[in-house]
Amino acid sequence: MTGAASTAAPRRRWHGGFTLFAGLLSLTIAAMILYPLINVFLTTFFPGGRFAVEAFQAVAESGLGSLLANTLLAVGTASVLAVFIGSLFAWLTERGDLGLNTLGAALPVLPLMVPPIAGAIGWVLLAAPRSGFVNAWTAALLERFGMTMEVPIIDIFSMKGLIFVYVIYLVPHVFLTVTAALRNLDPSLEEAARVSGAGAFATLRTVTLPAVLPQVIAGGILALITGLALFSVPLVVGGQAGIEVLSVRIVHLMTVSYPPRTGEALILGMVILAAIGLCWWVQRRVLARGAFATIAGKGQRVARVRLGVLRWPARIMVGLYVLIASVLPVGALILVSLQAFWTPKVIWARLDLDNYRDLFDSSFVTDGLRNSLALGIAGATVGMFIAAVIVYWVDRNRGRRRAALVDGVTKLPAALSHLVIGIAFIAAYAGAPFYLHGTLAILFMAYIVLYTPQSTFTSNAALVQVGPSLIEASLVAGAGLGRSFFNVTLPLMTPGLMAGWTMLFVLIAGDITASSMLAGSRNPVAGFVILDLWTNGSFPPLAAFATVVTFSMMAIVLLSIVLTRRSR
Repeated sequence: MTGAASTAAPRRRWHGGFTLFAGLLSLTIAAMILYPLINVFLTTFFPGGRFAVEAFQAVAESGLGSLLANTLLAVGTASVLAVFIGSLFAWLTERGDLGLNTLGAALPVLPLMVPPIAGAIGWVLLAAPRSGFVNAWTAALLERFGMTMEVPIIDIFSMKGLIFVYVIYLVPHVFLTVTAALRNLDPSLEEAARVSGAGAFATLRTVTLPAVLPQVIAGGILALITGLALFSVPLVVGGQAGIEVLSVRIVHLMTVSYPPRTGEALILGMVILAAIGLCWWVQRRVLARGAFATIAGKGQRVARVRLGVLRWPARIMVGLYVLIASVLPVGALILVSLQAFWTPKVIWARLDLDNYRDLFDSSFVTDGLRNSLALGIAGATVGMFIAAVIVYWVDRNRGRRRAALVDGVTKLPAALSHLVIGIAFIAAYAGAPFYLHGTLAILFMAYIVLYTPQSTFTSNAALVQVGPSLIEASLVAGAGLGRSFFNVTLPLMTPGLMAGWTMLFVLIAGDITASSMLAGSRNPVAGFVILDLWTNGSFPPLAAFATVVTFSMMAIVLLSIVLTRRSR
């Protein structure tokens, strides 16, 4: 009896210790999210203790209907297309016999490595109606044959062009999430279907797709969240086309207007909150329906589906996506970075590296690159660990109000513009008693808060795949919540968490919106530098810096993908 009691006591302490740790961690993240938002909400809508209705009237009179219609058409259409394309690429990579190995897993995420504003500018350099490389070179080619080009081949300044660039940056979010689900899916389920006489398409429709449905939905929600928060793409592309969406309106309310119209920006943020809340409700309803793809027992080698005559068309499709999503815009950036000024008439003998020399001679630029990469690695690592602990704790406390409250709070930052959260952080932490304005500490805190929704969505999708039978078996064996998490759940969540890590690293290292407000000249980051170059209209230096950032991020992301696949 004494021995049994002495053995059980440490387990109970470890169980209680982990519960306390997870609870404190959840409360800390909730406080980091709620404190600045409540502070700016009270000072905006209740100045002097009186409720201000002027902001609501201004929003109602500002063409809200067309604004919502543009947002729904652009972001909604792009998210649906991204779910289809990203899921298809994930299946081809993980189940099809493309024969590309690690390269196949890396190709569809290459657009993530290009900062959105740099990629958008790359496509402006390519497809501007008159001066874009594609249109100008095509017109010159036609002139040699005595023909004229009446309309541009590609007009990036249109709704179709805006949706096109949105899709480029939303596909990787779906691809990473669904790929992790397919890697963890027990292949014996698909093998049983094939043995029963089901073909590849029937197996995909009746077994694979239903099994990974939560991850497909999670990828779609991530795409929607990212699309609603993204402002650089609609600013660069949609601004020239006269297409305004919610994110751009919020940015203008906070930066162009003086004084900042914070109340109207917060109201528009509530519209986004309603959309994200609806998606969250749909995800919870789907997850509540039953078990999906889970890890159970020893892993088995996946039997690749023979694509037959479709193998080369599939390869060409993946290659074409990489070409239009990464190679062409990055190529345009590289070409412009070698010019003294942007012109479609390239004089090859005059190309040089002067812009790169000027960049690396500036400590402002090199410090910005180094700080962004360091914050990206640290923020992604800490953010994914925190998210994994929170979703595990919420799952073990499912049905309790505190768990539902924490789960809801972690989704809240997705509902607001990064600029609104940035202003809330400035109001809360820049002055007394913290005095963190312009420091890397406030940037790190803001990044954790800003990307908590993405990290928790990804972690939740990864946790769903860890079969409850494994966790219950560990608990029955007396391991306790903490030991079960670190010895069973966390290792099995690793593929999904690494997918989220890659996404978070790219989002943090390439962030522009929050960086433009919270960074300072003494502690610059890449987004702050890019925005400074964009504001000054310096296209060649901007292209040079964007190229350096792109290849630096590419090296780190490719390394993470290789390490993830080796750890399987």
